[in-house]
Amino acid sequence: MVEGFLLDLTNSPFPAKRTLALNLMNPTLRILLSVCTLTAAAIPGFAGTRLYDSKDIKEVVQPVPTPTPCNWTGFYAGFHAGGQFGHSETHDFVTGRTFGYSESGFNGGVQFGYNFQWNRIVIGPEFDIGYMNLEGRGTEQRFSSVRGETDSDFYTTLRGRVGTQVDWHGCWLVYATGGAIGLNYTKRFHVEPNFFDTRGTDFNWGYTVGGGVERKIGPRWSVKVEYLYYALQDQSFGEPVGNIPLEFRAETRGHILRAGLNYHF
Repeated sequence: MVEGFLLDLTNSPFPAKRTLALNLMNPTLRILLSVCTLTAAAIPGFAGTRLYDSKDIKEVVQPVPTPTPCNWTGFYAGFHAGGQFGHSETHDFVTGRTFGYSESGFNGGVQFGYNFQWNRIVIGPEFDIGYMNLEGRGTEQRFSSVRGETDSDFYTTLRGRVGTQVDWHGCWLVYATGGAIGLNYTKRFHVEPNFFDTRGTDFNWGYTVGGGVERKIGPRWSVKVEYLYYALQDQSFGEPVGNIPLEFRAETRGHILRAGLNYHF
C-alpha cells in the first residue's frame, strides 16, 4: 500500500509531489508512514467494542450442595454409660415397721434397636443389656442394730421409642420411651451382732419410662442423652426362725441418667 502511494507521487507531473516522494523514500519516514497506515486501518475494528467495568460483570454463583436428608430409618447398635440413684424401703412384718435408705451406682452396657420414620414421626423398639450397681444400705431409726441392704449386677430393658425428627443445626431426634426393666437384685435384712440375717436374690421385673435427645454426627453415627425412671416390683423374702415365719418386703424405685453412642447400619 505504501509503495503504491510513493510510486504515484514519483510519476506525478507536479514537481512538488515528486520532491515529496523522494523525501518519503527515506527508510525512517517509510516506517512511520506504515505504522500510521496500520493504525488507521485498525481503528474501525474497535468501533463496535464495548468496555465493561466491574459492575457489569455478572457474578458466577456456585451451586449450593444439597443437604443430606434427616432420616432415622434402619437398624442401629451402640453403647451407653451413666449412673442411677434412687430409694429402697424395707418392711418388717414382724414389728410392722418400715425404714428406707438411698441407693446409687454405675449404669452401663450396650443397646440395639430399629427406627422406622414416617414423615417426621419416628417409632421403633430398643433393647439394652448391661450392668447396674444398685447399691444401698440403711438403719432402722429406733433400732440401730436393724439394717437393710440392696445390691444388683446384671440388668436389661425392653422398651419402645416414639419421637419426632427435628432439623435444627443438624439432624435431631426427640423421643419418649417406656417399657419393662429387669434386674438381678439382692435384698438383705439383718440384726447385729449376728442375731438374725436373711436375704433373697431374684431377677425382678418392673417398668420404666423416660425420654431422650439424639443427634447425628455423621451419616452413620449419633450421640444421645437419656433419662429413665424405673420402679421394680415389690420383693418378698425371709426365712423362719424356729417355727415362726419371718417375712420382709423391699420396694425399690429410682432414676437413670446416661449418655450413649450409636452406629446406624
